[in-house]
Amino acid sequence: MRAIGTVAAALFLALVQPVTGAEVPETLEGGWRLDWNDEFSGSKLNPDKWKHELGVIRNQDAVQTYTRDCVKLRGGKLILISKARETRNSNYDPKKEHWTHQRKTMPYASGSVTTRDVKHFTCPGRLEIRARIPKAKGVWPALWTMHVNQYGWPANGEIDILEHISQEPETCYSIFRWGANGSNREHKVIRTTRIPDYSKEFHTYVLEWDEEVMRILIDDAEVGRVRIEEANYPDGNNPLRTPCYLIMNTAIDGWAESPEASQYPVQFEIDYVRYYTKGEKTAQAADSDAEKNEPRPAKKKKKRRKKK
Repeated sequence: MRAIGTVAAALFLALVQPVTGAEVPETLEGGWRLDWNDEFSGSKLNPDKWKHELGVIRNQDAVQTYTRDCVKLRGGKLILISKARETRNSNYDPKKEHWTHQRKTMPYASGSVTTRDVKHFTCPGRLEIRARIPKAKGVWPALWTMHVNQYGWPANGEIDILEHISQEPETCYSIFRWGANGSNREHKVIRTTRIPDYSKEFHTYVLEWDEEVMRILIDDAEVGRVRIEEANYPDGNNPLRTPCYLIMNTAIDGWAESPEASQYPVQFEIDYVRYYTKGEKTAQAADSDAEKNEPRPAKKKKKRRKKK
């Protein structure tokens, strides 16, 4: 009996061990080569790869504030927890007029992480994320990118790889966004994919792009695409040709239905995030600042002397 118990324990440990770096595919069909990844096998969030998003920061109709304690690493996964808990907004400052500073507390706390200012992704690129979304009234989980350029939102470009709202459990929204003709009027290309209850199991979400096309895949099936040239602006620029960063979060309420506190806490589980490239030197890569991972300013004909 003791021997059987030992074998069973060993089998259990083998099953719960997180994926190791050796098991991560270094290359994929199509010439993709692994450039950056996180398998979340440690005990805490890696600050060299991620930043916490904290406080009340966007979605004026949402009711969560983001906190550090809602971000955990457990069992080889990143866990973004959402809790029904009155929580102070870390950005609260009554002296500031913007609504994100005016709200002292929120009835829910949640988790959000980003690669902003840590790792930006350039063309050609393939972002692959394996995740399982939470299930409760009011959850609004998302995997999405924002582009780094001289424009404000929405003209800077936003790609929603996954947006899910609790009242539509079988629907994934994949949305390509930019400014209509470079303006602050949002242009959206929306695609929806139906799978019976996304929260039941893990799915793989991919954003893949090159100089001509940007496309989204779920479980290796393409669900939407746009031609990059569709986002050309009158000034000759294109936000989708600039570097982008990743955000993973769960908002509460907002676009989703009103939450029911009794159904919380819930968790958004991310198994891994992997970024592949083809190692090609593109115009975008040449125009990106190596240290800041941001676009360089446009070159001027004459170099002006800096004022002291």
